[in-house]
Amino acid sequence: MNVENVVPWLALVISVVSFLVSAYAIYRDRSRVKVFCKVVYDCSKDQSDNLDNPPPFLRIYAVNTGKRAIFLSNICGYISRKSSISWTLKDEPIVFDENGITSISSSGFVHNVGVRLDDGEIYEYRIKHDDYTKLYAVHDEVTLFKKYFLTDVLGNKYQVKGSKKGIEILMKYKA
Repeated sequence: MNVENVVPWLALVISVVSFLVSAYAIYRDRSRVKVFCKVVYDCSKDQSDNLDNPPPFLRIYAVNTGKRAIFLSNICGYISRKSSISWTLKDEPIVFDENGITSISSSGFVHNVGVRLDDGEIYEYRIKHDDYTKLYAVHDEVTLFKKYFLTDVLGNKYQVKGSKKGIEILMKYKA
């Protein structure tokens, strides 16, 4: 074995090892999102006249546990395998002029209606027990959502863990 035969093989091994280290670093640093929910009862005086029976609301949390930022765009209500309804995470206010015509409406750009989560950031979305637009799908007939999921700008879906039970608890509430 002479040096002329060993050097190309050594270069190839070093290149492969460098590629594997780079690929692992990219995989490790990717964005990862944990999404879960919790039912909370609002005991404040402004929300409940009867403090013995406070109204519930669903808190949906999205936590970025990865090192790269992620842009969440929509929250979706799951109806069936082929059907779901989505709405933006941030409601951009609609401004009317003096004639009652909309002068500023939602642009649809992700930086206006979406949420950017950096490393370790948490986003919270609330659904009240009487917010029927977030609990029911209204098309030909009124259908209760089965569960929720979030989507990012790339179209990836993140199921909200515990949302099925949360919806059931919100529906059981009687004022």
